Amino acid sequence: MIIPRNWKSALLLGSISALSVLLLFSALISTVKLPFLSRAGLFSWLVLLALTVVASRFTVSITTTLGAHQSRKSVADALVFLAVILYAVPPADTAGPATLLAAIVAFVSTYGLTNRRESIATTAIAVISTFLSASCYGFLATVFADDLSKSSAQGLPVSVFLVPLCVLAVLQYLFSTLATVHFLNLLDDNPRVLPSQESLVWTLTTQVAGAASAVLFYSALTGGGFAFILLGLLITAMVHLLYRFNEKRLNEVRRAEAENRRHVEEMANIHMNTIESLAIAIDAKDQTTHGHVRRTQIYASEMGKLCKVDGPELQALFAGALLHDIGKLAVPEYILNKPGKLTEAEFAKMKIHPTVGGDILRRVNFPYPVEDIVRYHHEKWDGSGYPKGLKGEAIPLVARIISVVDFYDATRCDRPYRKGMKREDSLGLLRGMAGSAFDPRVVDKFIEHVEKFDRLIDAEDIQEQVPAETAAHDHDYETKTKPDAGLASNLVGTADDDQAGFRSITEAQREVFALHEIAQTIGSSLNLNDTVTLISNKLRAIVPFDTCIIFVVDEKSGKAVAAHVVGEDAPAFAQRRMNVGDGITGWVIANARSMCNASPELDLVGVSEELSKSYKGVLVSPLLREDGAFGALTLYSKSRTSYTTEHVRLLESVCQHASTALNNALTFEKTKESALVDSLTNLPNARAFYMMLEQRLAECQRMSNESLAVLSMDLDDFKAINDQYGHAIGDRVLASIAAVMRKELRQMDILTRYAGDEFVAIMPMASSSMAQSVCERMRSAVETQKFSVRPGTVVHVGISMGIACFPDQGGTTEELLTAAARKMQTDKHARKTVITLANMPVSNLDAMR
Repeated sequence: MIIPRNWKSALLLGSISALSVLLLFSALISTVKLPFLSRAGLFSWLVLLALTVVASRFTVSITTTLGAHQSRKSVADALVFLAVILYAVPPADTAGPATLLAAIVAFVSTYGLTNRRESIATTAIAVISTFLSASCYGFLATVFADDLSKSSAQGLPVSVFLVPLCVLAVLQYLFSTLATVHFLNLLDDNPRVLPSQESLVWTLTTQVAGAASAVLFYSALTGGGFAFILLGLLITAMVHLLYRFNEKRLNEVRRAEAENRRHVEEMANIHMNTIESLAIAIDAKDQTTHGHVRRTQIYASEMGKLCKVDGPELQALFAGALLHDIGKLAVPEYILNKPGKLTEAEFAKMKIHPTVGGDILRRVNFPYPVEDIVRYHHEKWDGSGYPKGLKGEAIPLVARIISVVDFYDATRCDRPYRKGMKREDSLGLLRGMAGSAFDPRVVDKFIEHVEKFDRLIDAEDIQEQVPAETAAHDHDYETKTKPDAGLASNLVGTADDDQAGFRSITEAQREVFALHEIAQTIGSSLNLNDTVTLISNKLRAIVPFDTCIIFVVDEKSGKAVAAHVVGEDAPAFAQRRMNVGDGITGWVIANARSMCNASPELDLVGVSEELSKSYKGVLVSPLLREDGAFGALTLYSKSRTSYTTEHVRLLESVCQHASTALNNALTFEKTKESALVDSLTNLPNARAFYMMLEQRLAECQRMSNESLAVLSMDLDDFKAINDQYGHAIGDRVLASIAAVMRKELRQMDILTRYAGDEFVAIMPMASSSMAQSVCERMRSAVETQKFSVRPGTVVHVGISMGIACFPDQGGTTEELLTAAARKMQTDKHARKTVITLANMPVSNLDAMR
């Protein structure tokens, strides 16, 4: 199904199609009524028809300058010319046969085209052009024959139809080739596209060869002999083969060109993406956004189309929207983002950025005038701009467009130093500056179409502007706002302190050094106390506070615990604990987002009223890792009622470094703890036992050989439980036994799992008799306890024990442990002997007497 692009195309295509149908119908009737179509004449006509159908597949492509195939020209046109010579003059005197053959040639040669519209249009134009050309040929041939009186029964001599044939060839070429391409381009709404030079050469060569072949064929039919037919076929074949050979060569060239073009396009895309990334980085320095870049591109591109700039300049607008502020790389950030009016020195520094940007881009050697945009976009219409002081139309049009659209979008958006304007206020400012800062014609055209531009931006979902219907609050454009640098001189109030800019430089340097020092030193220790102390000490250099608390979430309790406090009232906050989600600090941890300038009393629940009311400001940022927030850094101030967005940014930067260091320290503490604790029983392991016993022995020696007892305990035949019920059941029973044993010890005693089913206890300040009493009590508790292994099944476990006391049985860890283990083995052997005798038959006991 053919879907025309617009009603004009549909009307044009329908008109020529209808006319061609009428002409075909007329041609068919006139051909059928030919009086001389005898059997021999009919046979000749059918042979000509068959040869035309076959030859129609041998075509020459007509391509446009853009490389798209628009139509085809067939070598069968020679047979169409022959039909004109044969039938367009008396006695037939009709263009019908030639018109039918032309329709067949056009349809067959274009049937393979994917675009049906091209095939229909080409066939219709071929019918019309052949009918007109054949009619003109018949008229001229008749005129020449009458004047020269050379008409004969054998047909016209060559001298008579040579001029009409040339006219036929020219008309048919113009209609069927150039007119077809132009018509198809009209249907595509692109009338300026013409056939390529290569196509013109080969189609014209094919046309001439077709006309020459038609003359030779006609000569052969009128008595010239078969040699004329061979010569005509040879001419046609040679031309076509040469074309095919050349077409093959051109296809290879086109493929190479297409590959090169694809490579160039890829490089251009990479180039433009790189430019865009650089532009975003530059704008980030000026605290603008990627949305500003995209909106400026849309405004500039649409304005370029309205101002009818040419292709290279339109590309320059697209790239210039990205790069117009590249020179700001040479401007310090404190000047770019200064909230007040720039000083004379600062403004002089700002004014270098167009020149620096132009010099940077001059080295890039863009194929379109991007440099002009960057170098001159701060020139003003009245000549008061910079860097060259250009005036009026001496400023490049692309630079005038960028200056208008950049100013409009910048004033519409919120910045750290001012609120954005609503559309009417921004347009009012533009109107007021038209004729002085901006080209009035560009301003008028922009204002006329700005609503359409904003709809395009809405469609791309890059809205960061103040809504057109919402007024910005507290606007005072004379004293409280700062338009983009370079436009500040007329619109911004005076600064009371001329040294503010220099203080900003000093503060910026101090911040950079402090952040660098934090990054370098904060991870130098894995000790948690050392890490939190480093963080709090370095933080004071860049963010003011009176009290700093580093909270860390305790995994066991789930509460945020004050891991470190520095500053005023530190003792009052040292033991502070709060639920995650409660207060400001709890909310920050729960939501992993910073918060500032809320009432500190919300975070000081549980603190004395006098103390909580003394604090005026609070700033909290989360400590983050991959699974979320694991703590927070809380700053309280007694003098500052609010913190700025810059303070928030700096604290978040510190927290980013601190989070990694604190997480590493916590992981280290946890690893160190897990290395000393048995995971099954949660008792200290053998390594911890040695460390604690060494420490206790040192204390006993300092206390004049104060007594200490070591208990070595081993479960009897515990392997049988593992073998019968499995190790999972055995581990559960072992943990239950450890819990029973721990209950029988004093609070100061230390029970450890030494290895497997062996336990060792340390009893400080315990005599031998006290230790013996504890052993018996522990043995009784374990052996009387029923340990469940299965539903309805319990087991009893025996335990063997040995005691060694300091200093009587040993003075070192090895001596005491060896002595206690030896006594435990003696106890185990004695218990086995008693059990064996108890289970022995009476007859065996008598025999042992």
